[in-house]
Amino acid sequence: MSNDALDLANASIQHFRSKADHNKSESLFCFSIIVLFSLISPMFVMLGEGVILGKIIPSLLSLFVAASTAWLQLRRPQHLWSIYRDSQRRIEDILCKYKFGIEEFSFDNNQRDTLLADHTRAIIWETHKKWLPLVPSSDSLEKKENSNID
Repeated sequence: MSNDALDLANASIQHFRSKADHNKSESLFCFSIIVLFSLISPMFVMLGEGVILGKIIPSLLSLFVAASTAWLQLRRPQHLWSIYRDSQRRIEDILCKYKFGIEEFSFDNNQRDTLLADHTRAIIWETHKKWLPLVPSSDSLEKKENSNID
């Protein structure tokens, strides 16, 4: 077993796992804020007495809801989460086939290492191509802004 091909596969698995976990946490955190603050805000309006409890706190909660919603729509961490987790699992699958000599790795020679590295590289590149359109550009932001005006 070549350490280089294995190192590439293992490092890629760890990289995608870390990114998937981060985006999962971000997505669930924003979603929790949206649900919780949306449910609590009307209670302050209804039961809160005075300016602070009846107006300021519900307004702040609504601002957090709006900001979290905008963040989820712009950054799309739930989509990134699925892309990165899928890539992680696909490399884990390839690594399992490599370790146990399954399918395309069933032969015994040095090409197995090259094949592992090539499969890993292909998944990394494919992931990059899936990620690239999700990066907001100034043009896409302007188009969205202009479509909301019409």
